[in-house]
Amino acid sequence: MGFDFAEIIQNVGGPVAAAMFFLFAIASVPPACFCAFIAGNSFSTMIPGVSRAGSTMAGVAIAVVLAVTGVAANLISFFSIVGASFGPICGAMAADYLLAGRRWAGPREGVNLAGYGAWAVGFLVGILPFLPIPAAVRPYTEPAPLFSFVAGFLMYFVLAKAGLEPKPVAALTPA
Repeated sequence: MGFDFAEIIQNVGGPVAAAMFFLFAIASVPPACFCAFIAGNSFSTMIPGVSRAGSTMAGVAIAVVLAVTGVAANLISFFSIVGASFGPICGAMAADYLLAGRRWAGPREGVNLAGYGAWAVGFLVGILPFLPIPAAVRPYTEPAPLFSFVAGFLMYFVLAKAGLEPKPVAALTPA
């Protein structure tokens, strides 16, 4: 017998096992809903025309499909994609911080093309281990999240210097 949760509960058997599976399913609902809410909130903030409820429900639907198909059980690949996605965001934030004189410049007007470009390039660098690349290159793709951070940092720096970074929103003065 292994130490897998489902295997242990099945070995207990009977109504106790059924109750444990039911309680586990109920306990899984709040974190799944909260994650979908955060995703929906982020999309509605970034794209105001997108309904918060609609994007939350789309997030829930995607989460259910990933869970039912078993894709969500592959945590190493999942967290590698998360690292590939967040590495360039953190790199762009670090570059923005340094470019603004080691302080936060505040929110920016409109769309930050430097930020999107930094994320796109960094994400591509971060998912290189998942792509069909030559075997001779593969050892040089790790640690991918760190490389995606560096790529995002450098790309943001270059694109911001090229003028693709919008100016900060003017500070509001109290009435």
